[in-house]
Amino acid sequence: MRYIFGIFAVVFTFTSCGTMRSFKTSDFSTINCVKSIEGNYLNRNSDRISILSRFNIRDEANFVTITSENPKEIKLTYFNDSSIIQERVFTGEMKKNYFEIYFLKQQFFIPLLYSSCNIDRVRIGKTNDGKLLIRKFVDQSGNLLFLGAGYSVETPYKFSEAKENRDYTPIHENDLWGYSDLSGNIVIPKKYDFVSLFDKDVARVKLNGKWGLINRQGEEIAPIKYDIISLVDTLSTPSIFRVSIGGKTGILDIDGNELIPVIYDYIGYSVSPNPNYLVVIRLGDKLGRATRTQVVIPAIYSEQVNFLGDRIVYKRDGKNYIADKDGYEYEAEGSLFWGFKAKLETKRKIQFEEQKIE
Repeated sequence: MRYIFGIFAVVFTFTSCGTMRSFKTSDFSTINCVKSIEGNYLNRNSDRISILSRFNIRDEANFVTITSENPKEIKLTYFNDSSIIQERVFTGEMKKNYFEIYFLKQQFFIPLLYSSCNIDRVRIGKTNDGKLLIRKFVDQSGNLLFLGAGYSVETPYKFSEAKENRDYTPIHENDLWGYSDLSGNIVIPKKYDFVSLFDKDVARVKLNGKWGLINRQGEEIAPIKYDIISLVDTLSTPSIFRVSIGGKTGILDIDGNELIPVIYDYIGYSVSPNPNYLVVIRLGDKLGRATRTQVVIPAIYSEQVNFLGDRIVYKRDGKNYIADKDGYEYEAEGSLFWGFKAKLETKRKIQFEEQKIE
């Protein structure tokens, strides 16, 4: 019995925390030392994930150079939108075919009773075809007796060398940025404070502390007036950008049109593939809903009360209303305890102008 108890305790200990589990490493090619990882890489992959974000760096950059000056360190070098070269050094350990870095490693065990893990780790190496491979592992999980909670996930990301970029290349001189073509000819003059790589024939540019959008001819398609332009989604249709001015947020399309005006204090993020999925919008202390491309339920409600399938129960001026996914409102009868029902005869279209813009 004691023998069985011991085996169980060991198994529990080695399966309760992500760093003690077995993970795939066969997609790393054979390398001899950390210097084999050195190179200049595109700071984004085909899914628009950046190298810097895998290192928990929120800076914006087009390219990242990785170097190593000793066997237990790597250095990331890049230009961000300040046009000042940035350097970040990370300490880690060279394993068989990859360099391993822990950003966070917290583990606590009481065998058979309790475990808690908070792990943030990357393994960096090369694929067989020479791409940079980063496997990001995050574990925020634990057990109480046989009850587990949290999550644990490891995801691989591949990045190409900068020389594989077949598009216009951002160039800079004397702190000014422009673009050159594959032959090195200047195609858009160096006049900006910072520029991004082109995406779907559109690029973000920064001038005098403000951002805008240009096309391949260097023409402004969105005026350079925004405090922030974040590339939200160019993989779906239509492509959109999140913009802000003075703390107010809106959405642009790839032609520079404001699909959702820059008046909202908050616009939620959607990870749903459904383009009609509704996210919360907030204007002052009032709530509404929007899709990726348009306001559906204007922000006129003081409180969200409940969901009724694809309808939402809101409170406005002390009364309950039901709003649907097409932007229609009904007076509601009933209660949260007994349930709500729409008074169909009160159906009306909510007008965008009902929002109070302060």
